[in-house]
Amino acid sequence: MIAYDPVKLQLLRRYRYHIMSLEGKTAVVTGFGGGLGSAIAVSLAQAGCAIVGTDISRTETVQANIVKIQEISKHEPLFFECDLMDREAIQQMCQGIQKKIPEGVDILVNNAGMYELFTIEEKPVDSWDKEIAINLTAPFLMSKCLIPSMKKKGWGRIVNMSSTLGLTVAEKIVGYITTKTGLIGLTRSIALEGGPHGVTCNAICPYVVQTPYIIPFVEDLQKKTGKTKEAILEGIRKSYPTKKLTTPNQIGDYVVFLCSPAANNMTGLATPMDGGFTMV
Repeated sequence: MIAYDPVKLQLLRRYRYHIMSLEGKTAVVTGFGGGLGSAIAVSLAQAGCAIVGTDISRTETVQANIVKIQEISKHEPLFFECDLMDREAIQQMCQGIQKKIPEGVDILVNNAGMYELFTIEEKPVDSWDKEIAINLTAPFLMSKCLIPSMKKKGWGRIVNMSSTLGLTVAEKIVGYITTKTGLIGLTRSIALEGGPHGVTCNAICPYVVQTPYIIPFVEDLQKKTGKTKEAILEGIRKSYPTKKLTTPNQIGDYVVFLCSPAANNMTGLATPMDGGFTMV
């Protein structure tokens, strides 16, 4: 049996806490009312961040997420209502954030997103415009508004929620594929420009995460195949080499890692979190 020095173990635990601690940082999370936004915000709060959440309205889910963060954090969370399709509303929200946090936020997680299932021929132009606005223009505008204070402080983290569909393709989801691919390009551009100023930018590319957001996708497959929801989800799991879906908490924890000192020299990445789906 290996004997462990208790003093060295204690130092190791302190080191691990240090490299993952975000104490004193403030994080903005868009799509705060969703299952993924909630998990990301909770993970960041557990790491010591003060949380600023934003969503289109203050729903019961949003309120529940606020209460959850209040229970685990010593920092009172802030919440801003904002329609990310409205450029002026985004600008006003950023001004509101800057007024509340004059020193500037440290972390931005562009998590909000949407998709609608159409072929190219069927795709309404307003549906295309909506996906462009929420999935691509909003992250650009949020980054544009908040990155100057990050550069001024010499430290900042931007995490963009892309998708494996930013790396590959599927049928009947042209707007989502286009915007999530574009978001990876935006990530790399911000990483290049922000790098000399201590600002990193990375993208996360999950496939199917079991949140309410996947319901339309599963329902469409049900219509196509006649299979039950459970059978479809099981089929997706089997398509993963790991045979497991990525969980919201795993994504939240990876966001914390990307924002931590341990990832100081990681930038411009588009990391699949898909159980190996994109490699097969």
